[in-house]
Amino acid sequence: MASSLAPDPLSGTDAATPSSYGVLWSRVEDGFYVANRDGVFLGYLDREADGTYRVFNGRSRLVGAASDRRAAMDALLAHHDQEATA
Repeated sequence: MASSLAPDPLSGTDAATPSSYGVLWSRVEDGFYVANRDGVFLGYLDREADGTYRVFNGRSRLVGAASDRRAAMDALLAHHDQEATA
């Protein structure tokens, strides 16, 4: 199952942030999600037994953790955007 985090930016409070435009999230299996933008692998999320999501970049390096999936997604995108502008 794949979904885009790029809703219409004029749709209201659920509008995606600019960093999430064009990002496609795919659920590989329960608790494991991968992110791509324009064919570039951004990284993945892996849910631990306690429900925490560990956040890995495109080189499989741990770059964060979050208590829920949405926060983990945001953390990965923020990390990727920071790396891109460094």
